[in-house]
Amino acid sequence: MTLHTTLPQTPAPQGRPLHRGDTLYYAGDAAPSLYRLESGLLRAVRLTSQGRNLTVRHIRPGDIFGEEALHGLPRSHQIIALTDAVLTPLHLEHLGGNELWEVTRSLSAQLQRVMTDGVHIQDGELRERIARYLLNLAGSSLGGVHADGHRYVRATHELIAEGTGATRESVSKLIGEMRDDGLLTPAYRCLTLTNEAALRAESGLF
Repeated sequence: MTLHTTLPQTPAPQGRPLHRGDTLYYAGDAAPSLYRLESGLLRAVRLTSQGRNLTVRHIRPGDIFGEEALHGLPRSHQIIALTDAVLTPLHLEHLGGNELWEVTRSLSAQLQRVMTDGVHIQDGELRERIARYLLNLAGSSLGGVHADGHRYVRATHELIAEGTGATRESVSKLIGEMRDDGLLTPAYRCLTLTNEAALRAESGLF
């Protein structure tokens, strides 16, 4: 008779759940680890000198963030969950060569995305920037598709304002105009992209 010995398995790291609206950490907090987002959507927020929140970047599944830990610096942004999310802490002392390469590639990809998003925030009139931002969010965890095939975005006017460097009042006015022009159908915390082709033309994206 041959006996088979089962070797104990190293337990996989447990994902940490985060509920929509929760803050993972605040600017100024200690930075003991990196994180990898497994599911959901997060945003990094910075408080401006005028006292308004500005969305610096969105963190999507697969992204590694919390790079202050690499420099021994305190957190530079507040991280807020836009949806229910799951993330995994990555402690520097446990990272091998492959993991460090994964960190490098992730941060590089995010840098490229931030540079593109920065242009989107600063370039063009506000209505154009809103159109770009909504199309961007439609491809994230905040987006979805109605039964009739129209895409939608679960977003408040405040979130759109913080993502486009505008005021809530200005965004609300333009959302109303875009509704009247047949581009959007607003509902509570939800915007349906009623005419996505026209919205894309408005955004300058091709």
